[in-house]
Amino acid sequence: MSEMSSIGRENWPAITMIVFRNYQWGAEKRNTTLWYNDNFVGTELDPQVSYARVAEGCGLKGVVVQTAAETSEALRIACKDQSNGVTTFIEVLLNQELGEPFRRDAMKKPTIVAGIDAADMRPQ
Repeated sequence: MSEMSSIGRENWPAITMIVFRNYQWGAEKRNTTLWYNDNFVGTELDPQVSYARVAEGCGLKGVVVQTAAETSEALRIACKDQSNGVTTFIEVLLNQELGEPFRRDAMKKPTIVAGIDAADMRPQ
């Protein structure tokens, strides 16, 4: 978020940013569901937070999209706006489906350095 306040400064070149938002730390959640019997903690993000609105608070143009068509249109407009000096932040809302790890063959179960309390976890 600090980048948003920085790039909105006067006399800085305009850019277009995209964040894919699924309200979770997906890679970490996938790892904990694989290694700890579908238990996870600390991987869910607050769905009430809108990064596009945060961008607007930093003086940028914030856009929220949900479909491929909306994303294409937002990118088209953002590119035009960028050439006119307007920085745009596009927030693409996604579902929470967890994909397969990129390199399952290279993954190792982490070493436990602290106790795990089942009360701290919830089923998926």
